[in-house]
Amino acid sequence: MLVKPKIRELLDKIEQMKPYLASIGYKLNQANTREAMANMAYLYMTDYNKMLFTLDDVVMNGHYPVPIRIYHPQPGTPLPVAIFIHGGGHMAGGITVYDGIVRKLSATINHIVISIDYRLAPEFAYPTGIEDSKAAIRGVFKVLEERKIAYTNRELTLIGDSAGAAVCSSIAMDKEFVVVEQIKKQVLIYPSVDYTLSSPSFAQYGSGYLLEKSKIAWYFGSYFQHNEDRKAASPVYGEFYVGMPQTLVVVASHDPLIAEGMAYYQNVINVGVNAELLKIDGVVHAYLMLENLCKEECDVTYQEINKFLLK
Repeated sequence: MLVKPKIRELLDKIEQMKPYLASIGYKLNQANTREAMANMAYLYMTDYNKMLFTLDDVVMNGHYPVPIRIYHPQPGTPLPVAIFIHGGGHMAGGITVYDGIVRKLSATINHIVISIDYRLAPEFAYPTGIEDSKAAIRGVFKVLEERKIAYTNRELTLIGDSAGAAVCSSIAMDKEFVVVEQIKKQVLIYPSVDYTLSSPSFAQYGSGYLLEKSKIAWYFGSYFQHNEDRKAASPVYGEFYVGMPQTLVVVASHDPLIAEGMAYYQNVINVGVNAELLKIDGVVHAYLMLENLCKEECDVTYQEINKFLLK
């Protein structure tokens, strides 16, 4: 299966720019990385309900107020609750960048969705983003009750894409936290779950497919700043256990992270926990942000997430 033609056009334009950028000594930094991701979402993710109800709030992590945004597709109606943790290599992304995706997700799955604006590297290294997300999860029902937003029960679903899926799956490895917070399901969208950069799919898709191995290495170098054991921090090498959340793993056919996502799915299956694997053909990493170039594939993804959550 080839990459979809409209995505191939974008990839070709990026490849054509590489020699020029190299000739002028272009350097990645957190500012241009964040701006590039925001621009991609702004240009290619435009078909969503801009009137879907939202409410901003904060949850404290120690002395730091973690921003959250509450999305509600049917204000006044009690609905299940899901947590969304955004991607961006632990360095980019945020509530605003992912606003369209979360609006569409909330409307499709008919859940109250809480999007977390966790702190980013390099300003805030590992594990700050995980701890911010845990704090937000601990405080979410208190916020909903304070705002008089009714929900059906206290069970939670975690949904994350890319680095956000890394955060979700890291949280899922904390057995006590999962039990106390009643995390029943997780949805991992093109997950980054192996910080060792040893995934076999890097050989085929590590260059020329939007997300590149060299950039991933740069992301990880900015995230891990204190000589952490990256294998120990990688969810795919963690302790999988009976009682962990039921899991849907979504992978993109032309993504350097596809192999590690499939390995994570298999690890969940191996401990006897329900897991499903959804492979989307003809697309690259972060394709939900490229919706105008692959609308059918994005629609299928949202619908399959909904089906998984209804089971």
